[in-house]
Formats: sequence, C-alpha cells, structure tokens
Amino acid sequence: MRVLLDDEATLCSVEILAEAVEMAFVPGILELRTLRDALHEALKNRSPAAVRLAYSAYSRIDREFRDRISHHALTLATQRRLRGVPK
Repeated sequence: MRVLLDDEATLCSVEILAEAVEMAFVPGILELRTLRDALHEALKNRSPAAVRLAYSAYSRIDREFRDRISHHALTLATQRRLRGVPK
C-alpha cells in the first residue's frame, strides 16, 4: 500500500518552499540542487518519504541559504494569503 500526502496545507507549504528554493537557487551548489529536486519529487509523487528527504536536504544547507529561502517562502506565503489563493 502506497501512502500519499493529501493534506492540502502540507502540499501548499511544499509548493511554496519549492518556489522559494528556485528564487534562492545558485547553480553549482549541490545541496540546493538536491533540495530542489527532492521538493519537486515530493510534489510529483505526494510521498512522505520525499518530504523527509527534502527536510534532510534543507538541514544540510548553509545557514545563509536557509535564511534566504525562509525569507522568500514567508514572502510568498504572505502574498498568497493576501491574494486569497486557495490552498
């Protein structure tokens, strides 16, 4: 039996984080590419294992990049909330 993510809030958060990673992405930094790919995989397959892999990749990224990604993600989430984009 395959377990899928079906919680819309979680999927929305993963989508926002994936977009934030794209905004902060710097070619040549393996950890960012790993995180980007893991987030895309999580969205594609809705797999809890892919989300755990993305979390692991995020935790290995340099603090400066985590701060940058977090800033972009908070900005994107605020913009979505203000526009009333459904989750």
